[in-house]
Amino acid sequence: MRYPLGAGIASCLGPSQGDADRRRHAAAKGDNMRGIRSAAIATLVASTLALGTASTSLAGVLNGHGDAFNAIAGTVPFNNGTGLSGTVDYAVFTSAAFNSNFAGLGYVPGDSLVYTFQVFSQGSVAVTGFELLALSDANTIGSFDIGDVPPTSSAFVGLDAQWLFAAGIPGGQSSWGLAFSSSVEPIVAFFEILGAPEALLAAGLPKPFGVADVPEPNAVGAILAAALAGLGWSRRRRRAS
Repeated sequence: MRYPLGAGIASCLGPSQGDADRRRHAAAKGDNMRGIRSAAIATLVASTLALGTASTSLAGVLNGHGDAFNAIAGTVPFNNGTGLSGTVDYAVFTSAAFNSNFAGLGYVPGDSLVYTFQVFSQGSVAVTGFELLALSDANTIGSFDIGDVPPTSSAFVGLDAQWLFAAGIPGGQSSWGLAFSSSVEPIVAFFEILGAPEALLAAGLPKPFGVADVPEPNAVGAILAAALAGLGWSRRRRRAS
């Protein structure tokens, strides 16, 4: 038998049976919504940390690199709508794979995995900085010569990895490869692109965060929330300074 939706179910089943059905329906709805949220988070992780992210005309060697660890390589666009735009290519390598592809270009790995990035500027506002936010277990920050503009500063600032470009990366040019090492496998990270005076916050790059493997989907939301909380603390710290 098919029953009408909503209150009509109770009227068809009688008071006690209708109350029980409503409780079962609410429980099933809650389970379904939790499943939808978990699936959405899992899709975010898979789509942002998987090989095959769409490339652009300025995409470089890191995007889709065939030697990337677990095929973690791609590109993420950014655009604040007022001139600060471009993409960030990324790839995670084992130290052996990095050395076989980029040895002698200025970066020596300090751990089992190497996280690499390259910023491509495409807008009217030059990129003056790139930050990957709220890291853990990261070391040996630096750069390697695969692009146009080397960073003038490479440093860990609090929990963040930061590369600065004093003269900026103008539209149509790219940064050198930017790198740090870790023993920890990646999750999804927030990052910040700096311009003068523009800035923007985005997500979709890989970062280490103190676990041996990519976490279960239900854990990703909590980790991203922690990253945002860390970002808020970091920004308050910068304003205070």
